[in-house]
Amino acid sequence: MNQYEHKIISLVLNEMAFEGAIKHFHEAPPDLPVELFEDLKAIGIPGRYDGNIEDYRYVDIEFDNDKSVFENCYGQLRTIRNNIVHANKAYRPDTPERLNDLLDWAQGFIHSVYQSNSALAKRAAEIKAALRIENF
Repeated sequence: MNQYEHKIISLVLNEMAFEGAIKHFHEAPPDLPVELFEDLKAIGIPGRYDGNIEDYRYVDIEFDNDKSVFENCYGQLRTIRNNIVHANKAYRPDTPERLNDLLDWAQGFIHSVYQSNSALAKRAAEIKAALRIENF
């Protein structure tokens, strides 16, 4: 497995663990620095693929002050994951540099969640351990 593949698998499996911690165990979002959101905004907005036009619709994301930094970033993490998992990027791929920047941002976000030592991070780690995917 190369580094690129590892980043994609890590993104998919950790997003799944975060979803489980949130939806099934109702863990509260960790406190994360707002710079995570600002870093993603600087990379460029992860567009949502529209099958009707067979292209991406890009929207300018703004920080929602009614949500935590985690919630603001997690929504964008899911968009990045969806674009990769649903293979939309096969039709209109990002440049290798941009895709690498998005995957690096995703890894930074994931790392920040686990570094928060929050209940959500602990639960996500437990989920991964139970599924024997803790190496991601």
